[in-house]
Amino acid sequence: MNVETAIPGQAMTIHTDDGGVLQARLFEPQTPTHGPVLIASALGIAQTFYAPFASWMAKRGHTVMTFDLRGIGVSRTETYRRSLRGLNIDLLTWARVDFAAAVSALCMHAGRERISLVGHSLGVHNAGMTRTATQSRIEKVISVAAGSGYWRDWASPSKLKAPLMLHLAGPLLTPLFGYFPGRRLRMVADLPAPVMRQWTRWCRHPEFAWGSEPNEVAPSLISARFRVDAFSFTDDDAMTRSCTQKLLEAMPNAPSTLRVLAPGDVGLKAIGHIGAFRQNAASLWPVLAEGLC
Repeated sequence: MNVETAIPGQAMTIHTDDGGVLQARLFEPQTPTHGPVLIASALGIAQTFYAPFASWMAKRGHTVMTFDLRGIGVSRTETYRRSLRGLNIDLLTWARVDFAAAVSALCMHAGRERISLVGHSLGVHNAGMTRTATQSRIEKVISVAAGSGYWRDWASPSKLKAPLMLHLAGPLLTPLFGYFPGRRLRMVADLPAPVMRQWTRWCRHPEFAWGSEPNEVAPSLISARFRVDAFSFTDDDAMTRSCTQKLLEAMPNAPSTLRVLAPGDVGLKAIGHIGAFRQNAASLWPVLAEGLC
């Protein structure tokens, strides 16, 4: 079987302003009846995870794009296949270069000035922390399980594990390996060293990124003016309602609504932090998408 044909969507290559290369997938509707949608992944999660949801959205008439940030999924080039050592990229570069390139590419492909975003966890931070020019091209954000990452605000399952990752494994292993070997540890994923160092600092600060690096992050959050429909789940093992509320408050000029759902509200036994995009959570998808044009 041809591997390429086995993967849903059409392959697309995106070139960033600093010479980087991203791999993306396009999911085209038979007849475009709704606006284009970009899906931005959670930390360390490859775009293939979102293919069932993207395919479903395309059947509803949306042109949908998924993509991998540099160092993640199929955007992890052969140079870094064995190790991410030497990949000099941090969270703000992901937001302001990689994410910006994906937004621009979808706008160009769809022939539209503005798109909508479905952001899963970190995917919403990319929109909040990117530059104003990119934010202006985003009309609406569907925020799924996203929030402030201060670890003491996390739900209990993740809070109990946080000291091991943020105070021990991250600070010790990142300089030792030259990147964070999360795949071996079954913690998040392999992450470039600058990403891990920055994320660790942010998660250890009570005001997360905007408290840890206020001069660098806060102006972007304040400049965000897209509409946000945020979803929080009662069984999320990481982001609590409080975490989500803090993120929305950090973007004071982005009009927002917050909806808290229990799995039973949509006929599910569990959703958790990443379950909203699993194939067995399809009963939730119309709820997430109802605010998209």
